Amino acid sequence: MTSETMSDTLAPTVGIYELTLEVADLAAAERFYADVVGLPVVDRWSVPRDATWLALGGGGFLGLWPSATGGANAIHQGRGGSHVHFALRVPRGTLAGLAERLEKAAYGIEWRHFEQGNVALYVTDPDGNVVELTELVVRWDGQPDRR
Repeated sequence: MTSETMSDTLAPTVGIYELTLEVADLAAAERFYADVVGLPVVDRWSVPRDATWLALGGGGFLGLWPSATGGANAIHQGRGGSHVHFALRVPRGTLAGLAERLEKAAYGIEWRHFEQGNVALYVTDPDGNVVELTELVVRWDGQPDRR
């Protein structure tokens, strides 16, 4: 099946519903994402599947759980893995305030200014995950970002 044929038969995605990260210290990870980054906590699970769920906006959620919550305890034996990074889109004009909060909480940041006016900052969370916080002017598909 060619990609042209596939695009005629597959439903398009409408966004990320959830992204789950395996964390070493659930409390430290929650403090980073809730208190420093500013994501609202929407749910907490307890034993045997400890987890914290945070709202990403647009109907998406970030899950944080220790390794004991994954594997045999998880649907489809979900477990931690390696990745390059993930990006959270933030409203235009908010990156400077986020950078201030991150630096005040002793997290090092790296700024990047991209073509077409997109700006991002990168930070490493307590578990070594690289998080991009980005203000978009133009999306990957070349369309203007209207949010």
